[in-house]
Amino acid sequence: MWSTCKEFSENVEDCRKVFPSLYDRRRKYILILILLLLSTSLVIGWNYYDIMWWISWYRILEKNGPLYLFSLYRLCRVPTCKVPYPPIAVIMFVSIYALAMIMPYQLRYAILKLILVVVPAYIIFKVIRKSRGFEIALLWLLSLPFLQILFALQFDVLVALFVLLSTLYIWSGKHFKAAASLAIATLIKPIVAVIAILHMIFLYRRGGFRKVIEYIAIALVIGLAITTPFIVASGKNFVENVISFHATRPPQDASPWAIATFVLESNITKYNNIIDNLWTIPFVIALSFTVLGFIIIMRQKPYVSLRFLALSTSILLLLTIVFGKIGNTNYLVWIVPTSIIALDCQILRKFYLLTTLLVLLVSVPMTGIMLYLAPAVSAEPTFMAEDLGYWDARTLFMQSINYYIIYALSIFQQYSLLPIRIVAPSDFLETINYITTLIDVKKICLVGLVILAQILLMLLLILHYKSLYGETSC
Repeated sequence: MWSTCKEFSENVEDCRKVFPSLYDRRRKYILILILLLLSTSLVIGWNYYDIMWWISWYRILEKNGPLYLFSLYRLCRVPTCKVPYPPIAVIMFVSIYALAMIMPYQLRYAILKLILVVVPAYIIFKVIRKSRGFEIALLWLLSLPFLQILFALQFDVLVALFVLLSTLYIWSGKHFKAAASLAIATLIKPIVAVIAILHMIFLYRRGGFRKVIEYIAIALVIGLAITTPFIVASGKNFVENVISFHATRPPQDASPWAIATFVLESNITKYNNIIDNLWTIPFVIALSFTVLGFIIIMRQKPYVSLRFLALSTSILLLLTIVFGKIGNTNYLVWIVPTSIIALDCQILRKFYLLTTLLVLLVSVPMTGIMLYLAPAVSAEPTFMAEDLGYWDARTLFMQSINYYIIYALSIFQQYSLLPIRIVAPSDFLETINYITTLIDVKKICLVGLVILAQILLMLLLILHYKSLYGETSC
């Protein structure tokens, strides 16, 4: 169905030279590593800050009954509950968590991650394998943007799956399925709707205005069918949670605008309205020139390849990360499948390096160390831009770790010669108390990490633009 035998001029030997360990006897060790990472991630824990809000949705329905699902946006109130996600994310989590509640507590991590992350990741793996082969598909399972979602738990792998499916469907002429796939992705993370621009340009070139109207119609029907019951039951609370919250939230994470948030913290509220108006200017300019480039290229090309569509999809999503005010590094996982589909092995190696550096040098230090670990060790509160408030970092950290893993390790330590004894997550914090010195330079480090992130993201964007420029039709 999605065979791309004409899409790639390179052969297996080219990829074998670039990724030799994927093709020789070392591959079995890579497979073992993947299995170890998967099994470890299922039980080690999650990002409690996100999960605690999700669990609050379930508790409201547990108290009021499942018939109050559509009223959740009205019943969910800060500070004990918030629901800044569109309906599909809510429906999926409360359904899966209800299933997980039947299981022993120790297995709840695994159930949630299996359904929300592992299953969609496996489908992505199968799609990439069909297009690029088993060996290149392994790069998906080894990519750090995917692995960080696997360990922390988020909806982003699901988004990546539906983005990939929408790209493949639109290229193969199945615009109804493409519209449905992108509508579902949008009802999980709305920003990915930017891809619809590319789809409509492609459809207009291939099938005229009628195809575009059909595409828009099916997306609207699906979107309205799912959101209307929530809008009717929750009224303005739905709009406030899903739209107003994101429109007015301060800049975060790797966004260049987040420098102001990291420096000012809660004082960012004084300037948030200004930033809300400013960030759209460079984003719209970059998006407009990029879309114009797509139109020019499509007019000149007698045949629009899957590589072109996949590259263009990755570029549009990268623009939202680079120029948007919420530069969440979790969003990197959205572009990994389409980029693996599109990039030849020489460029794919550079892509793999850049995404690895973004996780290791930006995501882990920024979120894992500076925002969580260092304040937790120092027993200091950490500022959460999303809430414009301070949270107990130690509590967030300890709730993120599966206590039963620590308990199992404590039993093992009885037979170990190592002097370290850890029987609770707090004991681990005591062993790394040297990182308390980072608190004194926290803001400087965070600003430096944002600058580094922007450099790496720009290199990623340039890599995709150059690949798009060099892409030739079959």
